[in-house]
Amino acid sequence: MTQELASLFLCGGVAVLGSACATKSFVQKQVSETESKFTQQMTATETKLRETADRTGESRQAIDVADQRLNGLDLRMSEVGARASSAENRANQATGAARDVEARLSQRVASRNRYRLLDTKSVYFDSARIEIRSQDVNELDDVAKALTADPNAVLELQGFADSRGTDRYNRELARERVEAVTRYLMQRHGIELRQLRAISMGTEALGAGEKASPEALARARRVDIRLFAPWSSWEDAQSQNAPTAPEQTVTVTPAPRGPSTISALPAQTEPMEPPQAAPIDAPAQGRLLEFLKTITPKDLGEE
Repeated sequence: MTQELASLFLCGGVAVLGSACATKSFVQKQVSETESKFTQQMTATETKLRETADRTGESRQAIDVADQRLNGLDLRMSEVGARASSAENRANQATGAARDVEARLSQRVASRNRYRLLDTKSVYFDSARIEIRSQDVNELDDVAKALTADPNAVLELQGFADSRGTDRYNRELARERVEAVTRYLMQRHGIELRQLRAISMGTEALGAGEKASPEALARARRVDIRLFAPWSSWEDAQSQNAPTAPEQTVTVTPAPRGPSTISALPAQTEPMEPPQAAPIDAPAQGRLLEFLKTITPKDLGEE
């Protein structure tokens, strides 16, 4: 009986041990399969992570390239903005310069018939004479030089006679004196007739309370000379002489005729016989046409 029980227990133990061995093998198999799957998953995950890291690196490089391009665009935009600002400034300056030129041109056109008095002189004559005296030649030569230097300059001549004699006689005598000056300038210096404006003023009346002294009569026997130049010619001459100096308006005061010049005047008496007849001056209309011919494109502001 005891042996049977012992056998029975031994068989049960062997069965239990066999079952335990089978369970351990199954567990080891399951663990091996799980480890294999986990290893594969880890490998796949690592591969995906590497691919993701590579793509991230590529994306970062692309972002860096895009940043560089954006920086280059910013620089170019800044340059374009600076150029646009410079172009705008130049356009504003050009507009201002154009307005200045337009204003100067308008001023020149408006002032094309305006003349500036540059100088005044007088030449005197002996009684009943129309010949130019030797002491007055230098005065006329200086005037001729000024007319030659500026073809647009104009000379105004006014002839006078003293208070003795009839008005008609004095007008003719004064006219012949003016014509004598005109002939001298044209024949000796080649001055064009268009630059000369002559008129006979006739008798030079004595001032209030002035006596008909030899000195007073001598002062009356004269031709007054007034030199004019267009404003545009005067402004051009000023800009050439002093380009950096501001333009200033200069008022020329005619030289006074006073006792200081009486010593050079003739003191003879005026005769009562009329002089020889002289050619009559051109009509006023003809003088106007001659004057219009003197206007040049330069007077209108053309360069």
